[in-house]
Amino acid sequence: MEKVKALVVAVITTLLISGCSSPAVVEKLGSCSDQQSLVVENHISKQIGAISDGDWKKAYSYAAASFQEAVTLDQFKRVINRQYLFLIFNDGFTFSECKNTKDGINQIVLVNFQGRKRTLSYDLTLINDRLGVVAATEIEQSDAVAA
Repeated sequence: MEKVKALVVAVITTLLISGCSSPAVVEKLGSCSDQQSLVVENHISKQIGAISDGDWKKAYSYAAASFQEAVTLDQFKRVINRQYLFLIFNDGFTFSECKNTKDGINQIVLVNFQGRKRTLSYDLTLINDRLGVVAATEIEQSDAVAA
């Protein structure tokens, strides 16, 4: 059950970041360029917007192809409703650090929800000029401070 849950979380994260994507500039390891950051922020913003609008099909389209192969639209919807409710009912969000990693792109997103900031770490891939969300993992406040 834990393996399935972890897979679903990874798939949802992928969906959040990919789908309906724009091409991003491939960069070397380290901080994202200004142009790349804008493309990544736009992609994530569109996915979160679709989630908060209840447009599940559109939100799912921002996920990476690998995520969509592993997680169905219904599974994606269930995970968001159970574990990421703060994305549906968010009070806005901002972007923090964006980095190129050996596995893709990592973007930190701060989501305002009921007077509190929730921190998400988004992992994205860029395959064949298609940006896609592979995973979105919540970072607990104590973890964020320690980092």
